[in-house]
Amino acid sequence: MKIDLYREPPADIFRDRDKYILISIVLLVLALCGLGLMAYGIVSDIPSSETLETLALALFAGPAVIFVYIGTKLQAYKKLNPKQQQELENLVARHPEIAAYCALVARQGRVVIHAEYEACKELDEERGHHD
Repeated sequence: MKIDLYREPPADIFRDRDKYILISIVLLVLALCGLGLMAYGIVSDIPSSETLETLALALFAGPAVIFVYIGTKLQAYKKLNPKQQQELENLVARHPEIAAYCALVARQGRVVIHAEYEACKELDEERGHHD
């Protein structure tokens, strides 16, 4: 997610979050089905089948890889931990652009999310202020 600190915060910033959550749940269910199929193949009395093994591995590995990708997308929506919140307050004190952006976020009735925090840190690094 690309955040521009020089513009007003997007009013629809959470529009994709529900989609990512739904996709991650579906992928997790598919991966669990793959694990269940693996367990069934191990504990059942059926003869070993290459097709069953391939299907179980595909159901587990494919969705698991995509789940990791979608999980990184969901990371952008996380709330800040106390240490990050303190660092954001320091950034707000140092940069009027960040202060203005955070004020606009507060006016929307929400808190700064992780993607916005990362954009603030990038601005600070561009300006040469490292903690």
